[in-house]
Amino acid sequence: MALLDALLALVVDAALGAWLGAMAFFSFVAAPRIFGVLDRADAGRVVDDIFPRYYEVGVALGALAAVAAAALGATAGFDAAAGALVALAGLAAATSAYARWSLIPKMEAAGAEGFERYHRQSVLLNGAAMLLVAAALVASHA
Repeated sequence: MALLDALLALVVDAALGAWLGAMAFFSFVAAPRIFGVLDRADAGRVVDDIFPRYYEVGVALGALAAVAAAALGATAGFDAAAGALVALAGLAAATSAYARWSLIPKMEAAGAEGFERYHRQSVLLNGAAMLLVAAALVASHA
């Protein structure tokens, strides 16, 4: 494996690994603890402040992984695994982009009445993104 290929593979794995770790930490540690320590109103304000950045980080890391994977495919040979990797990382980034620039504004506009509906969508999208990123990590080693 050439040095460029190794560096591109490192970028792919680092971006996907950091993203998966951040999603798991926030979903299973940070958010539950925030709501466990703070009253609901204060916890909601903290999470409302974090979520736009959380999704923006996902978009950036997903795009970085997809671009690096495409470059790796271009230098090392584009096969089905490389195509799957690019598609999975890109789709995961798209779920974060949708959540950031479509779902969050809808949630904010809906207020308390519509919160549950949009929160459920957010949870499902987050779970889907986690699965897509995990699958992309597997594809990066196929």
